[in-house]
Amino acid sequence: MDSNNKSYNFFLTGFFIILTLPLLITPALLSPSAWGKAIIFRIIISVLIFLFIYQLIYKKIDLSNWRNFGISFWILITFLIALILATIFSLDPHFSFWGSPLRGDGSLNLGFIILFAILIFLILKKSDWRKIWLFSIFIGVLVSIIALFQKFGVFENIIKNYSGRPPGTIGGPIFLGLYILLLFFLTISFFLSKGQKKKRFFYFFALLLFSSVILITGSRAVYLGLLIGFFYFILFYPKKNKLILISKILFIILFLTGVYLIYYINTQPQLLESRLGRLSINLAKDDPRFSAWIISLKAIKDYPILGYGPENFSIAFDRYYDPSLPFISKEWGSWYDRAHNFIFEIGITTGFPAIIIYLSLFVVLFWQLQKIKHRQNTLIIHGIQATFFAYLTANLFSFDVFSTYLILFLIIAYSLSLISKKEDLQFSQHIEDEADLLKPTKPLLVSILLILLICFIWFACLKPLEINKDINIADRHIKTGQCQKAIDLMEKTIPKTGIIDSYTNLKYIEMIENCNQKIPGLKIKSVFKTIPALKKASELRPHYTRTWIFLGKYTNILLENKEILGIEEDLTNQIYYYFNKAKELSPKREEIIIGEIQTEFILENYLLVKDKTNECLELNPKSGYCWYVRYLSNLRLNNLEEAENNLFSAIDNGYKFYEKEQLSELENTCKKSQNMECYTMLTNLLFKAFLQDRKESYYESLKENYNITKDYLDDNLKKRIKDILEFYEETK
Repeated sequence: MDSNNKSYNFFLTGFFIILTLPLLITPALLSPSAWGKAIIFRIIISVLIFLFIYQLIYKKIDLSNWRNFGISFWILITFLIALILATIFSLDPHFSFWGSPLRGDGSLNLGFIILFAILIFLILKKSDWRKIWLFSIFIGVLVSIIALFQKFGVFENIIKNYSGRPPGTIGGPIFLGLYILLLFFLTISFFLSKGQKKKRFFYFFALLLFSSVILITGSRAVYLGLLIGFFYFILFYPKKNKLILISKILFIILFLTGVYLIYYINTQPQLLESRLGRLSINLAKDDPRFSAWIISLKAIKDYPILGYGPENFSIAFDRYYDPSLPFISKEWGSWYDRAHNFIFEIGITTGFPAIIIYLSLFVVLFWQLQKIKHRQNTLIIHGIQATFFAYLTANLFSFDVFSTYLILFLIIAYSLSLISKKEDLQFSQHIEDEADLLKPTKPLLVSILLILLICFIWFACLKPLEINKDINIADRHIKTGQCQKAIDLMEKTIPKTGIIDSYTNLKYIEMIENCNQKIPGLKIKSVFKTIPALKKASELRPHYTRTWIFLGKYTNILLENKEILGIEEDLTNQIYYYFNKAKELSPKREEIIIGEIQTEFILENYLLVKDKTNECLELNPKSGYCWYVRYLSNLRLNNLEEAENNLFSAIDNGYKFYEKEQLSELENTCKKSQNMECYTMLTNLLFKAFLQDRKESYYESLKENYNITKDYLDDNLKKRIKDILEFYEETK
């Protein structure tokens, strides 16, 4: 085999390995799913880029026909430049560039995926594209089989069972659906194209699997994308005959039938309570995405040219977060790091020019494909166009992860190959003249690039992979109840510096929070380690609101336990500073007000607590916690009647008052004041708590307080309490 073929086959092998990555999943090492795949991708693509540059330096390849690459190619390059500029001028450049394992993105990963598209467009022979797509669909088939195994519990000792919506190997049901959607219409096109029967049978089998997987993902965004894709694929089908006409009529009938079925399902309560409830109009109408988009509309005006920076949607969201918007309060989930809409996502993070460039890429590709549609690969081109419609529709309600980006940009590269007039790239065996070879410039440059490649693979790939492995093992310890083992491992891991330091420190805090109930006094014991970890995280991501809230919260622990911990310094200014920083980033966060309330409670400033609860309830009138804290402040101020009303408001807004510790404040107040009104209120609440959860402790407290207050209770309540106490005594 000559060197020409060796170089080409090396690249081809690299491309095939990259396309297997959506299938890859190993929970301990490569979780979260998207990030683990992205790390392996970084290693492979960086090696391929180095080899390509090496070939350019030594003139082994000739790119002199760059004028034939086409306008779409240069639009793609322009989008890459826009991404780089947005990263340079980002509010948080470090996070924009590296991203987080939580999502597996970052401009580095997206930039590499764009470079992958450029490389495969430049290098791959036109005759090898069919092999690439056959292999990609094969990987999609394997991903689908695993998803079906997850759904139906096949090999559940090896493959985790998901009785609901399976994530496959992609990381989530929505992403799985979007990944399959990107393969769906090209698979149809290959099936309908003339070819070998075995291949057509394979494509038909793949379509059956893909249809099943899209169905079980339950993703309404993917369903809508599939519908729009089919709408284009069938109604604008490039061939005309009676069969096609009948197909179009059948599709219209099926479409109208589907609309009626959705209407019918939404009028039948028993169907809405079943799995078909995913098609509920009210469920769609009450989707919190719409509130996130209202916030996005406000934020997108701030940095219209280059945006907040890639990965920085959370900064924009926090700035305009408003708990009064429906389904986006603390109770529903109020932390968004994605817009769940590609237009808002790109517009906010990368700027208006970037979204115009991105949309232009699809428009120009569609137009150029349309121009050659009747001359070559008609059905394949039609399938690509349908995929564009389906993908863009679905991504109006979703967002991409590594696997979906990979297939999307593979489709873009294939489109460029179809419309480009460039010839297949040739790898030359040209040997430079002796004088040129003796010059040290080129070997020196290649040596520097090789050193940079090795450093990049170690510091940006292997080292963070090792740190993340420890985090995943610690997470597994948490899930199996081995909290102390998890905390010990995290404390060994934190000193290992790397590009995911912020993520590591915040995961440590998350584990402390999860383990606090299982290890008595854990927060107090670990506070001298958690605060430095949070300070480091705040330096790495100064615009991340939650870090500042946690800093205030954990410094409150120091303040509350000053005497036990032997702390003499005044901590109040630090706490006020942390919460003020958080409030600068997110002025309407209920969690910040709650943190400030806790500070004033520790300082026994009960009048200030009461004032702060007004601020809290203005933000969210339905905050059960704020009503509860207002109850405590009035209790301390001896405003018993108002305290009782506050507690009932807390109960009405979902606060779990019947937990024993929530009644202890009132019980202590009653014992100190010996106030009969206080005891009467406590008896009433203990009776309600006992009705909801018949714990022995409630019984004893209710019995004790009933004996104190029975002469002051109304006859109806007295009889009910007496009867239930006697009944419990007989049956316990």
